[in-house]
Amino acid sequence: MTGILVKSGINVREYLRKVLLPSVAGSMVLFVLVSLIRRAVSLPAVVSLALYAIPLLPMIYALGYPYARMSNRRVQINSKIPFFATYFAVLSTSDVSRTDLVLNIASEKILEPIASDMKKVYYLMAKLHRGMPEALRFLARRTPSKVFADFLDRLAYSLDSGVELKDYLLQEQKTVMDDYETFYQGALYDLDVFKEVYSSLIISVVFMVTFIIIGPIITGQDIVSLSAFTFILVLITEIGIMLVIKYRMPEDRVWAEGSLTAERRARFLRALLLSMAGVIAMFFLVTMFIRPRFEIPLLVRIAMILSPLVYLGKVLDREEKRILVKDENFPAFMRSLSSSLAASGAALPLVLKYLSAHDFGVLTRDIRNLYRRISIRIDNDRSWHYFTLDTGSWLIGIFSNIFNRSIKLGADPDYVGTVISRNFERLVRLRRRRSQTVSSFKGVIYGITGAFAFSVAAAFQVAVYMNGLFSNMTLHGDFLQNIIFVPTKSGLEITDYILIVILVFHCLISALAIKFADGGHLGITLYYFVILLWLAAIGQYIGTVVMGKMMSFTSGAAVVPIVQGVIP
Repeated sequence: MTGILVKSGINVREYLRKVLLPSVAGSMVLFVLVSLIRRAVSLPAVVSLALYAIPLLPMIYALGYPYARMSNRRVQINSKIPFFATYFAVLSTSDVSRTDLVLNIASEKILEPIASDMKKVYYLMAKLHRGMPEALRFLARRTPSKVFADFLDRLAYSLDSGVELKDYLLQEQKTVMDDYETFYQGALYDLDVFKEVYSSLIISVVFMVTFIIIGPIITGQDIVSLSAFTFILVLITEIGIMLVIKYRMPEDRVWAEGSLTAERRARFLRALLLSMAGVIAMFFLVTMFIRPRFEIPLLVRIAMILSPLVYLGKVLDREEKRILVKDENFPAFMRSLSSSLAASGAALPLVLKYLSAHDFGVLTRDIRNLYRRISIRIDNDRSWHYFTLDTGSWLIGIFSNIFNRSIKLGADPDYVGTVISRNFERLVRLRRRRSQTVSSFKGVIYGITGAFAFSVAAAFQVAVYMNGLFSNMTLHGDFLQNIIFVPTKSGLEITDYILIVILVFHCLISALAIKFADGGHLGITLYYFVILLWLAAIGQYIGTVVMGKMMSFTSGAAVVPIVQGVIP
């Protein structure tokens, strides 16, 4: 257990104080409460067993917490491996010592949690005077990532063998990126597999929803309570699916932190105001004019009212696509910048002046702004930071910072540009594959949403028909009264509202799952939410109409004698 805590990055004392002891106390309190309930109320054996299982949940959480943290930390480390390897390689050509090199890496917040691990290497080297190979092996035995551990072991062995650090790290780039690509493609394969699991789970939920809607007519249970249980079941299932997708996918964000420049903020604020005004206008239009004149289902009215939110999501989506195009052009800019610095030996402002006259697509304007800031002697770090904000790209921000820091420390520009451009292009190619996988995932969600709404609406229509049928029957004898139960009209109305809430939550959580899968801006969720809402509304309407037509094929007058003839 201690090894798991070490690999998960949890301090033993912190785990005992914040996780284990509170969980034990919570289990004891729950056990006492369940015992009191058991003494006060007579319950069946199955229900009592289920109640006594509740106190075990905090203990299960306490035992599973380190493993969940370790798994999450492994994914985080694997996601930062390319940036760590790139930074390590380019800094190895600078004029700093190995200890300072490790300190520079350990101070980079963008490399967390690798930066925290490299602090241990620095303390071993600087404070305990251990050699770099020994310190790297120490860390390799305590990291949850096999990819990172293998890299550290190979580096330690090469340093013991007398290989030059600069030469080894340049050769190692391909191996590290190949390992990262294997990890990345494995996560994409998991998403492909998860599409099938997602489909199966939703089909199972649809089956249970159908049974819960129709079942009360046979079993006599309260249809409202069962519908509420259905809502909780769907909510837990879909949130679980969304969280698995979020924490299983590698960290590959599109937007940089603080990328909302004044220009972008103005566009987004304008889109937000127009969308909200559109929602308010559609609300009054639907409420005052459309609803009194036309009989439109509630879910269709909700979709009509929320449709203007598509504009805000589309504006964000359009800006995100511009950022992705900038990512495509950045490697060419890095190669040109580094080769010009190495060949001419000129200062950075002169090289940027020359490059700003060339066309780098949508990146050209941002390069010219970078040149203007550096040429008027603004601090280089701030100039590159503003360049990141202008591009809005998370990847460009990381690699621009690596380039700036390494050049400032005296690294070889040609070497730096070669490593950065190669690794950046590999990451862009992986992102293209991710986009293709997510597109397939979106198609599955679209199809499932329509089918889900159709099935729920059809099942509810059957329940309404059977309720109307049995309500009009004159039942004689205790036997018939004990096997046929008629839900109240108010119960069916409440159930209808609950089913609509279920479909709305399904659309929202599915839209969030799409954005967690592709790493984009969460605001674009509004775009997919409205699309899914319309699919659900159309699916519900078709299910209601089709099942209503099917039920009307046989009249109630013809069905009643059949039922009365079969049941004595």
